[in-house]
Order: sequence, then structure tokens, then C-alpha cells
Amino acid sequence: MLKTPCKVLLSIQMIEGNICEIIFKDHVRIELQDMVESFDLVNSFTNHKPVKKIVITGERTEISKEARLFGHEASLKIKHNIIAEAIIVHSLYQKMVINFYSKFIKDNYPTQFFVDTAKAMDWLKSIPN
Repeated sequence: MLKTPCKVLLSIQMIEGNICEIIFKDHVRIELQDMVESFDLVNSFTNHKPVKKIVITGERTEISKEARLFGHEASLKIKHNIIAEAIIVHSLYQKMVINFYSKFIKDNYPTQFFVDTAKAMDWLKSIPN
């Protein structure tokens, strides 16, 4: 497990084979520079190898428009390294943001959001490597 120096990420770790778990801190606002740093840390941690990602958003964590746009652009560049992505959300606001985000990346790799981590893991395991 990597405890990150990033101010918005709590940890990054590989769990159950090729599933990379990324946990964001609670009560933070993710700005553009935070998103750039997060993508760099995850890509470095996974050695740019194809992985399934489970992203656990922090409670009451928000993301700026600039950070969302960067996330969309970055997902296009790393789509060959992402097999599938499950995103755990905690609020209606987060669901709306992730739903918007997933519309842009739906053709790059399978993405779904969940409120239940166990269901997210089941879904990721059902996706072929």
C-alpha cells in the first residue's frame, strides 16, 4: 500500500490480483493540480500496466470543473491501461458528477458507479482481463 503525499489521496494499493484501489480523503475539494498529481501517482504505482480500478471517493469530497475536464482528457490518454473502473460515491452530488464523467469515457473502458463496495468488486471481477 502506498500512503500518498498527495493532499487529496489517502492511499493506493493493489488488491485481489490486478485491481487497484484508490481512496480519496474525506472533506476535500479536488483541484486541477490535485487531479494531475493523482493521475501521476496512480500511473507510477501501477507501472503503466493494465488494471481494474476501484476509486473510493471521500465523503463530502468535491471536484472542480477544471479537474473534471483534466480527468476526461487523461482518461483518453491512459485508456489502454484501464480495463474497467468502479467508482464508489457517497452523495447525490457525487453521483451526478460521476454520471457526467462516465458519459465522456464510456467508449474508452467500462465505468460504473456504486454506493456499495462489495457490489463494485463483484462487477470488477466479472469484467474479463
